Amino acid sequence: MLQSRHCVVLGGGGFIGSHVADALLAHGYSVSVFGRRNSKKTNLLHLLDRIRIFEGDFNNEADLEHVIRGADYVFHLISSTLPATSNDNPIYDVEVNLIGTIRLLKLCVTHRVKKIVFVSSGGTVYGVPQYTPIDEQHPAHPICSYGIIKHTIENYLFMYHKLYGLDYTVLRLSNPYGERQNPYQLQGAIAVFLRKALNDEPIEIWGDGTVVRDYVYIGDVAEAFVRALELSTTPKIFNIGSGKGHSLNEIIEIISNIHGRPLTVNYLPPRNIDVPINVLDISLARAHLGWQPKTPLHVGIHLFYNYLNTQRYAEHVG
Repeated sequence: MLQSRHCVVLGGGGFIGSHVADALLAHGYSVSVFGRRNSKKTNLLHLLDRIRIFEGDFNNEADLEHVIRGADYVFHLISSTLPATSNDNPIYDVEVNLIGTIRLLKLCVTHRVKKIVFVSSGGTVYGVPQYTPIDEQHPAHPICSYGIIKHTIENYLFMYHKLYGLDYTVLRLSNPYGERQNPYQLQGAIAVFLRKALNDEPIEIWGDGTVVRDYVYIGDVAEAFVRALELSTTPKIFNIGSGKGHSLNEIIEIISNIHGRPLTVNYLPPRNIDVPINVLDISLARAHLGWQPKTPLHVGIHLFYNYLNTQRYAEHVG
């Protein structure tokens, strides 16, 4: 383990960030999290006596500096846009996510942060794949503002490393799923499908359901973040996924089997932002980080199903 071990998780109250905080604590690190003022702490209730919580505006330099000062390592998981809606206002995407991150990098250099781990998007930075599985050398041609901003931040990380010595690792995630994921958002097919199955609501799918994605369980993802922190590697960018592709129709079938009855599915016209297939090659992470996912898809979905069912029951009796 690294000798200096205070970690700041930006966006630590979110789905991915709270699991990263869990993993860091399990590995003996001290953890502070940063999030929006008055944001819900639901994902952190089990950690309140073990972490420090800072609230503020990511685009307010004073707020950000308050939490960065004294940090050894920074995990950047904040994004104010989603792939499906980022094209609606790309100027906002640039002003908030890109400029905010450049401000963050400057502060990391000023306060001598040893390393920053950035969550990028293996599902959007590559665009329409020229081949699958997609390795890190695949050309990056994103077709949504979300992916463009992620890729641009990767380039700024490279620049700050070369010019100022700021160490970094980029994790290009596929499609993480699991406990604490919000089933009411526009993003996260497994979460939305499970919620609708439990509520006996029809499931809506854009296209014919043959779109293929790479789904990876959140517990495995969190371990990848710890590996990225602890290991100094020559490759700076890693795909983090399952390395396997599954269509939306396959996901429906798995959920139906777990649920014990058929699901009602309505197929809608396809969207032009959805690439037909996205499956990541994770061999680089396996070789250099010693990481690979351990949770089979059907097991992870079953765990998530049980979690949502328990939450649903608690809400009804609470």
